[in-house]
Amino acid sequence: MYAAKFDSTVQLFKRINFSSATSPSLFQASIETECDNKIGKDFAPPQNKKMVVFVDDMSMPFVNKWGDQITLEIVRQLIEQGGFYWLEKSQRGMFKNIRNLSFIGAMNHPGGGRNDIPNRLKRQFFIFNMILPLSIEGIYGPIIRHQFKVDAKNSGLTEDVKRVIENLTSATIKLWELVKKYMLPTPAKFHYVFNMR
Repeated sequence: MYAAKFDSTVQLFKRINFSSATSPSLFQASIETECDNKIGKDFAPPQNKKMVVFVDDMSMPFVNKWGDQITLEIVRQLIEQGGFYWLEKSQRGMFKNIRNLSFIGAMNHPGGGRNDIPNRLKRQFFIFNMILPLSIEGIYGPIIRHQFKVDAKNSGLTEDVKRVIENLTSATIKLWELVKKYMLPTPAKFHYVFNMR
């Protein structure tokens, strides 16, 4: 929603969704397709625009047997060093500078099949920790009561229906808590994300 407010004549937006199958070359290719050659080894988004790259769920890339997340290492390299090494055979080993990029990353707390990210990547970000509100029922309860006009004198609802509506929010929250407790996401089941939505 925030990115929808960007002035597209000045600022572009690129969303990259990570999974356990996201490889470094796939990430590099997705960035390179958004950039044009400027001068020599310098690349940037077209027409001198700036671009925000949103990396969603940075906790998902595969951890190899040495404990490395090579996909996150290339993300770190792009942020820290401002580019990649060319992969084409004729230019392999030469550095490609990528300019005018900003980065936003998102992830859930580590645990339950979600990996932590390397400290060398964490230091590249200003970190916000968003916790769930203390009273979810205090948010959704009034919304559902308003939707069904429970408090209106002539709502046309029977007392039985009003009781169901009053308990619907707490029952849904209990079901959600059970599902997210027992159906944890893993690299193989990364779609097991049960949030308030």
